Amino acid sequence: MTRVRRPLPALAAAVVVLGVLTGCSGTGAGVAADATGAGARTATPSAPAPAPDPASSPSAATATPPPAEAEAVAVPAVGVAPARVDVAAIGLSEPLIDLGLDASGAMEVPVDADDVGWFTGGGRPGGRGPTVVAGHVDSASGPAVFARLDELVVGDEVVLTDVDGGVARYVVSEVVDVPKAEFPTARVFGAQLTDELRLITCGGVFDRGSGHYDQNRVVFADRVG
Repeated sequence: MTRVRRPLPALAAAVVVLGVLTGCSGTGAGVAADATGAGARTATPSAPAPAPDPASSPSAATATPPPAEAEAVAVPAVGVAPARVDVAAIGLSEPLIDLGLDASGAMEVPVDADDVGWFTGGGRPGGRGPTVVAGHVDSASGPAVFARLDELVVGDEVVLTDVDGGVARYVVSEVVDVPKAEFPTARVFGAQLTDELRLITCGGVFDRGSGHYDQNRVVFADRVG
């Protein structure tokens, strides 16, 4: 059965998610991404250095406002909640957990390193996007659910199955690595007129002192069927 929610302004969605993206879990080994982006790390909670733990509490939201264009259109309450994500190119097939807002107003993140979640305050398959999906790439004990996200390339297919059994197919259109300080909040989380998908993880160098990676990897995908 389709679950209905009230629309959340794109600006609000951008603000709450921006706070989460400042911190990611990791092994604490300081592994840097190579020239192709390998070693990307997910948008996950911060953890104490030198060995961050994916079960740690998420970082507090920062108050950095997104670009003004994020205010233009509210994310409509249409589409159906996704229940599963499949990416054949990287051998990923996982159920999705709901990621809402925590008490501080920041987006929740998966507690378990093997969970993948979708942001319930954004878009949904079958409606205007974007649908935003995030998960850990590693933990203190080793690789996690998004460990191979850095292998995705333009043209790869991502499939979302919704709670009613409907299937939405997306094709990767762009993969970018961006410094956290330059994260394209409006483009990633702002309302879109079409059904789109984002997969978010972390990348770059792990800073033992802060417990964070210094970049985010964002996979953009467009609905094709």
